Amino acid sequence: MSDQGLQQLLENDRSQLDALAELLLAEKTCLEQRDLDKLNTLLTQKQNVLASIENNDHTRRKLLEQAGVPAEQTNLQHLKRLLGKGGNNEMTAILDSIETRLQQCRELSETNSVIVHRSRLNTQRTLGILRGPATLAGLYTSHGNTLGGSEQRDLGSA
Repeated sequence: MSDQGLQQLLENDRSQLDALAELLLAEKTCLEQRDLDKLNTLLTQKQNVLASIENNDHTRRKLLEQAGVPAEQTNLQHLKRLLGKGGNNEMTAILDSIETRLQQCRELSETNSVIVHRSRLNTQRTLGILRGPATLAGLYTSHGNTLGGSEQRDLGSA
């Protein structure tokens, strides 16, 4: 296994995770400010970064398999153990920083998920208020008929 090639892949992963963290922070700001135009741009950039991370992961796994590492042991935790046995402290430090960045990205993603969930709940509540109550028995339609008990009005006829 080429230590130089593996180290380059790991350093690339680290820089891609830094870029992902920055995008997630910018995404949080856009979600809070409801800036949908900028959010769409950020989502495209985020997809590109995630694709790059996935490609690096695939390349790293192939490199490890070619070096004789079993396929089920090509993840970062196994790689860290393998490198720790070989005494490669520099790559172990890179892996530690990758794990730290991964955790940071998970936390940022969870925060953004909570913001999206709360925003959706608020939108549903607002639409519920605009549409009116769900039970409209006894109300007349524009055709003079009464509505059934479980029918709901469209927003345009609320």
